Amino acid sequence: MERSLSFLEFVASSDEPPTVQKVADALSLNITTCYHLLRTLVARGYIKRYDNLTLSLGEQVGVLFRSYQQKIDIDDSLKALVDTLASKTSETAYLSVLDGKRVVLKVLVEGSQQLRVSGLFVGQSGNEHLRSSGKAVLAHLDDEARAAMLADVVEGLSASEAESLLDRLGYDLDQTRKRGWSMDEQGSDIGISSIGGPIFDARGRIYGAIGIVTPTTRMERMQDHYVECVRAVAADATALLGTALTA
Repeated sequence: MERSLSFLEFVASSDEPPTVQKVADALSLNITTCYHLLRTLVARGYIKRYDNLTLSLGEQVGVLFRSYQQKIDIDDSLKALVDTLASKTSETAYLSVLDGKRVVLKVLVEGSQQLRVSGLFVGQSGNEHLRSSGKAVLAHLDDEARAAMLADVVEGLSASEAESLLDRLGYDLDQTRKRGWSMDEQGSDIGISSIGGPIFDARGRIYGAIGIVTPTTRMERMQDHYVECVRAVAADATALLGTALTA
């Protein structure tokens, strides 16, 4: 694999289309080995060989580049939507993404209010059953994936404690699915609340959540407005993913 990548990189960086012999000399490889690598790379479309025996990158490299560029474009566009949500609400806005068994905070944009929530950081995960982003995702996972994400939560609890926790959470997640947004009130005792809207990919699978975090006093006054803003931006994010990933 390493030699194949070196072969591909040499062809890509050459000022003029090289021959197999030139690749072999540059990489200190046996010519027979080079021909073996070439056959594989040509068959997979990563290298093109011409009648004059020179080599160039194949069309499959373009597929890789377009996929890479598309990912960058999607990330930039999603970041712009978080900026939009922060601007619409004047609150701290976030984007969290499902990554394996965790919901990880990927983008954080501070609000413009003088009093705003602190203590959040990019890369934050855990306590998915309590966080608005985690609950927005959990509500749309299948039973197996949900159980895997909650395994650490119920570990160490007695059977009755685990059952009680999962029953309460099950009701909360059912409400989240029905209304289309989640709420985290775990910090209400210290004056923090948050709302999360689920976002989905082109296949309708849960991708993550976008939302806001705010002092509970403002949530109590502005909840309807905040919910409207979060749901609208979450819908825009879902539309973006659907368009980009099927393009």
